[in-house]
Amino acid sequence: MIEKIQQTEKHQYHCASYLKRIMLILFLLSIQTIGWTCTCNTLTKKEAKKISKKADYVLLGTAVENVHHNDSIKAVWDREKFGINVKFKVEKVYKGSLQTEFVFINQFETDNCIQTFRFGDKYVIVGTRIEKFENLRPFSESVYVKDEIFETVASPPPPPIRGLTIRKMRCYNIERELVDHWNEIAENEIVVYTNQCSSFYTESTYGKYFSK
Repeated sequence: MIEKIQQTEKHQYHCASYLKRIMLILFLLSIQTIGWTCTCNTLTKKEAKKISKKADYVLLGTAVENVHHNDSIKAVWDREKFGINVKFKVEKVYKGSLQTEFVFINQFETDNCIQTFRFGDKYVIVGTRIEKFENLRPFSESVYVKDEIFETVASPPPPPIRGLTIRKMRCYNIERELVDHWNEIAENEIVVYTNQCSSFYTESTYGKYFSK
């Protein structure tokens, strides 16, 4: 009887794990579908040069692992070999002063223009450094447990002040614990903001524009 219960629990665990992976894949695929599309401006070589001048970094490299404060969530993403907010191994620096082998890519408040990085694929990243994450997520309702405040899911619509400012990312829709985690990273590491309109496969036309 005990053996049957253990087998049932094991089966339920594998089903739940499989379901998580399916939901993750479906979510990421939905980003590319109608309703989640990102419209980027067409670039010329001349415009690419102008953008490069304004950027803090232009880097070539590959994503190696996901970044998340929850180890279970991180593990699920890593098994799928792609991610959104990732640790990025730098192979070449086209612009920017960099004394480290890795940078951390962050795409908070990017809406429909999130880039999904596949591990092993090479990308040219055009980005701005983030030195601090400002948490603007409101408490609509709170539950007090052991003198700690836990947020509810419900939040009012975001104001137009969210997003990237000079060296600072204003976060309105991001879990507070995750924002704190990224602030810890930013204290000691290089964090770079980019998105689908400013990160490209190395061999793509735009990728070649920025890597010359």
